[in-house]
Amino acid sequence: MTTTSAKPNDASEATRYQPQEIEPKWRAAWAAEHRGDTPDHVPGKDNYYSVVMLPYPSGDLHIGHWYNYTGHDAFSRFMRMRGYNVTQPIGFDAFGLPAENAAIKRNVQPREWTLSNIANMHEQLKLMGASWDWSREIVSCLPDYYRWTQWLFLQFYQAGLVYRTKAPANWCPNCNTTLANEQVVNGRCERCGTEVIRKEIDQWLMRITNYADELLNYDGLDWSEKTVTMQRNWIGRSEGAEVRFTATVQQPGKKATDPDASETVEVPVFTTRPDTIFGVTFFV
Repeated sequence: MTTTSAKPNDASEATRYQPQEIEPKWRAAWAAEHRGDTPDHVPGKDNYYSVVMLPYPSGDLHIGHWYNYTGHDAFSRFMRMRGYNVTQPIGFDAFGLPAENAAIKRNVQPREWTLSNIANMHEQLKLMGASWDWSREIVSCLPDYYRWTQWLFLQFYQAGLVYRTKAPANWCPNCNTTLANEQVVNGRCERCGTEVIRKEIDQWLMRITNYADELLNYDGLDWSEKTVTMQRNWIGRSEGAEVRFTATVQQPGKKATDPDASETVEVPVFTTRPDTIFGVTFFV
């Protein structure tokens, strides 16, 4: 049995897309012209702020980042085509325990680990060819950024809008950090897969409920119904009363006859129906 193979057509080879040649050329041209940089104001154009969730520099970028950022960049370009002065910043959410824990596992300094990852991510992000404004890059672990975070916190504190108290939180025993509800998947940490526990933690909270009514006023906002519903559920405004129940808790490893076998604790419970309290049989 004999087989034949067609000889590559010189014309088709010449017109075929060659990414290794074309992409570096245009990336260099766009960088030289600062194509992503956006002025604060352009006469005759409305400003449009387009921001995507910044990456955590605790490792390398992966295909999930491409999935997230390419669609966002396409939308930003679409808004520019519609005549807006679009600012699309980029940066690194670098000031957290995940990056520190990753550095500890590798026995390197967190600063060294984080900044080396940022340098690598710079190159990865530039390979995407997205229209980011690198002149507005932020790195949250550097003093020129977090000094403003500290300044804002002080303004909130002086205005009485932050307070310190114990509150229940999602806790990952492996990462040694609290987790948002969105970071808990089927009861486990989305980063490492460790089972998450609920833990009372002394923490700073903000009095966002002071502004619940204002935050729930959506008049004039061009938001989708899905976004409005998410915002409404996040604020979670409800009216009711807090009732404190006393409960006797059996101490683990103790016998019922031991003098310290149990202790009495107070459990605060919020209810929107205080009129039904006298018929309560359990609480969650």
